[in-house]
Amino acid sequence: MSAYQEFLDFFSMHNKERLDGLSEGYFTAMNQKERAMAYAYLLDLVRKGGTEESVNGLFMADFSRAVDPVEDLLKEGELNGEAQISAAWNLSKIRGGERYFQIFEKFMSDSDSRLRTKAVYYVPDDISRYKLEPCLKGMIRTETTQLPRIHAVNKLLDINNINKSTIGEKLFKEIYRGLHSDDAREQDRAFNKIENLRDG
Repeated sequence: MSAYQEFLDFFSMHNKERLDGLSEGYFTAMNQKERAMAYAYLLDLVRKGGTEESVNGLFMADFSRAVDPVEDLLKEGELNGEAQISAAWNLSKIRGGERYFQIFEKFMSDSDSRLRTKAVYYVPDDISRYKLEPCLKGMIRTETTQLPRIHAVNKLLDINNINKSTIGEKLFKEIYRGLHSDDAREQDRAFNKIENLRDG
């Protein structure tokens, strides 16, 4: 079976491999012609609105060729929600996250928790802290779904370089518990500790 046929067969799977998404392995085994065919197949899917899987796959098939058409589709509003997030994430790798901040910001407050989760997970950490931090704090204050809240807390800690190694395990646990608390006062105390660490 050719590498390209294995790639096509992936889209009819319903097992764990399909849930895990396309991987680089599907493309590394292809020759140049097969890779071009895979790129064309994925571009057609993306032009129809796309998914996280098809956008990521397009960039894996040919990163340099994917940039301009995906940028155009993003600007024209032709992509579905998760495809917009994936497009912004991939494009951020070469054009910087600041350029795509509004896309992540929009989906971090979307009514669909799945999109909120993806947006806060993929939002690049090279975006200005002054833009990103208020969005993350807003999610931490209001998020009622566990997974996006976990990602919001983790991202806030990451952009402030807060972990057990940098501030010690005891203080880290205090801040982490405070951010995950349902008590707004505990959250505020955790936010203040982060600010004090940063300013101190």
